[in-house]
Amino acid sequence: MIEQNTNYAYKLKYMDNPTFDKVRELSTKFYRELPQALQDELFEALNRGIDILDSEPQMTAYLFAFGKMHQAKLDYAFGKLPEEFFEQPEINIIDYGCGQALGTMCYADFLREKGYSQKVKTISLIEPSEICLKRSALHAAAFFPDAEIKTVNKKFDELTQDDIVCSEETPTLHILSNVLDVLNFDLDKFSILIKDSLKGYNQFVCVGPYFNYSVKDERMKKFFSIIQGKESYFKTIDKNEFVKVKDWTAQLLCFSKGEGGITMNQKDLKFIGEYDIDTYMHMFNTTTFDFVKNPKNPSSLFFSCGHLPNGKRNYGVIGPKALERIKVDGFTNDNKKVFLIRVYEIRNIEGELVTMPILLLNNNVNVVARFLNIESEEEELSTKVTDKDIENGVKDEFGVIYSHDRKRLLRCENEEIISYVINEGTIVICDNAFYECKSLRQVHISDSVRCIGNYSFWNCKSLRQITIPQSVTSIGEEAFWRCSSLQQVTMSNSVTYIGVYAFALCSSLQQIIIPESVTTIGDGTFHGCESLQQIFIPNTVKSIGEYAFSECESLKQIILPELITKIKYKTFYCCYSLQHINIPNSVTSIEANAFYGCAMIQLNIPNSVIRIGKAAFSNCRSIQQINIPELVTEICDETFSECTSLQQVIIPNSVTRIGKDAFSYCLSLKQITIPNSVTSIAESTFDECSSLKQVTIPNSITCIRKFAFCGCNSLQQFIIPETVTTIEGGVFNNCYGINLTSKTSRYIVQDKLLIDKFENKIISCFGNEKVVIIPESVTSIGKWAFIYCDSIQQVVIPDSVSIIGESAFHGCDSLKQVIIPKGSKQRFLDIIQENLRDKLVEE
Repeated sequence: MIEQNTNYAYKLKYMDNPTFDKVRELSTKFYRELPQALQDELFEALNRGIDILDSEPQMTAYLFAFGKMHQAKLDYAFGKLPEEFFEQPEINIIDYGCGQALGTMCYADFLREKGYSQKVKTISLIEPSEICLKRSALHAAAFFPDAEIKTVNKKFDELTQDDIVCSEETPTLHILSNVLDVLNFDLDKFSILIKDSLKGYNQFVCVGPYFNYSVKDERMKKFFSIIQGKESYFKTIDKNEFVKVKDWTAQLLCFSKGEGGITMNQKDLKFIGEYDIDTYMHMFNTTTFDFVKNPKNPSSLFFSCGHLPNGKRNYGVIGPKALERIKVDGFTNDNKKVFLIRVYEIRNIEGELVTMPILLLNNNVNVVARFLNIESEEEELSTKVTDKDIENGVKDEFGVIYSHDRKRLLRCENEEIISYVINEGTIVICDNAFYECKSLRQVHISDSVRCIGNYSFWNCKSLRQITIPQSVTSIGEEAFWRCSSLQQVTMSNSVTYIGVYAFALCSSLQQIIIPESVTTIGDGTFHGCESLQQIFIPNTVKSIGEYAFSECESLKQIILPELITKIKYKTFYCCYSLQHINIPNSVTSIEANAFYGCAMIQLNIPNSVIRIGKAAFSNCRSIQQINIPELVTEICDETFSECTSLQQVIIPNSVTRIGKDAFSYCLSLKQITIPNSVTSIAESTFDECSSLKQVTIPNSITCIRKFAFCGCNSLQQFIIPETVTTIEGGVFNNCYGINLTSKTSRYIVQDKLLIDKFENKIISCFGNEKVVIIPESVTSIGKWAFIYCDSIQQVVIPDSVSIIGESAFHGCDSLKQVIIPKGSKQRFLDIIQENLRDKLVEE
């Protein structure tokens, strides 16, 4: 079931590098051209997409109204999936209530944006609307052309296990976008069906609106509880928090189920020791193991692949605390990567079955588990708090509730508390302990505290300074989120874990020293710390997460550790004062928007870099010169756009593609040489490069896309090579001083017009004349042919012209008259754009 032989299908088929934004633009073009009253009627009929769509106008209206919201939520949620999921070479996708396959398209964009090479084997699209399902199959096939597309035209209550296709061998991504909050299906039945159908390793991404404690909010949590998965991320976001200029709300949940677990039957095991017993497991052989006699505590985990140079097989060891969500770094041996192994838990230790959910990401990895017959000496205390914990807790005179043994600080119920000293002997500050205690100015954390839980001081906007004692090893996610008065944080070398967004939006924080015990700075850790001027990152840090320092507007200088291999998505986004940064030779990838808006004067990209992502250096307005490393094969879309001071770029012969808007609005760029490894100049690549005088175009170029050199009004000479077979509209518009020459037989230059001789069509106008006379030989004025030619006051169109393309005269603000032959007005009224109809004048 797939849409075929429609205008939309043909346009999508020939779309260059399809993205969700391009699809939305194509789909909604029809909607935007409708009268406002009809647009309003269609929007009202959507009912937020809850009702089944039954027409193409409704589909276009839905993408126009809700497409960007879906995209924003999904992109955010995909970014919260564990890194090792993207190491899976091939996956299956099930898109529930897929509509027009928004989730599938956005996942394809996400993989491309992040540079992941993951393939998709099958895509199952489940949707009750037949017309939507056909279009979703069309979209999925365009974005994943090698995948097998399966369509299920049913409501959720009609689904059977045959419709939910999972695999033991191939992991499955389950996408549920804006469906779980809909009340028109039996959630229990739906959830149980999915749970019973699961096989192998499954990752779930659930996004939807947040209604602020509505019964609809509970449906996502209920779905998760029925599936009985392992949560990796959950967040609710209110209006204007998700996207500042939008009133979108969001509820986001990522969890996994069945992560390649190995089940061992103790009856099949062989006894080898009394206290210390090793159990060897292989992903293809789970029947022969060493016997475990009444094991109580797993002591360590070893993993191996081949041999180390010293002949030993053990590559890594995890201690007794590493049984809950631990990542183990892989090692390289004989140039072969041992991928990450994530251990979640070991349960049923004393029962007949021992289950170890272990994610094996390489077929050659063997895992060894060691169990000890001794009690654990270290007490584990949870940061999570239940209603029963609060009921059984002890409240002190300040309104702070502790567990009965005083080892856990559960909750502060005194919103007006100003100062507090945490009891000696307290081990854990639990999740949400001082959540939104907006009057709290000072807190003393006792030396007995080991763990600061998630959201523990969230939005304590009066808190001014905090000292993390030597006893603390872990700071939870969003622990000090939006502590807007916090100026000073002192951390000791005992801290090994800092959670995501731990100090985000601490707008008064000016300086922080990361202790050497920290190896990872998580996503958004210091996001929005707009007063932060200095940060010291030790060389022990191996990874810095997405958004880690985004919108740190006062940050001037940073030295990156030499163990960093990736500068991730929006790591330094909008650090407007960041002038100096060293990128070490260990870095191989600079991801999308990594340095967007930074103030760097000089940029040295090391030769180790092989990928630079979309808009990585966009809007860096002080950079004057760039040398692109010789291992880079692609300059992605918008990579250097709006680098207004950029004067010189050296592009190596390794580059085979230069993306859309790659150098647009580089106002100081004077000359560019495109290597002969490039075959196409993309849309708006050099748009509005107003100082560009010289461009060297190789004979390898076959295609020049729309607006490629639009607004390059200093361009002096341009020779179109004979190899060029395709030139799109508006390509040289407003290039006033250009001496344009064509060596092709197809494209000719006449009266400051570039004309397609084969189709008798005007492609581009590059003059600044006030009056333009269209030659009699022309039968078609192409799309965007005169776009933004604001010097034109009068255009004369001959009777030979029968086609005027989309937006042919868009932005021609000085145009006063369109002269046409006598008696032809009615014909031209049908073909000219609406805002020019009152300017038609018959000769």
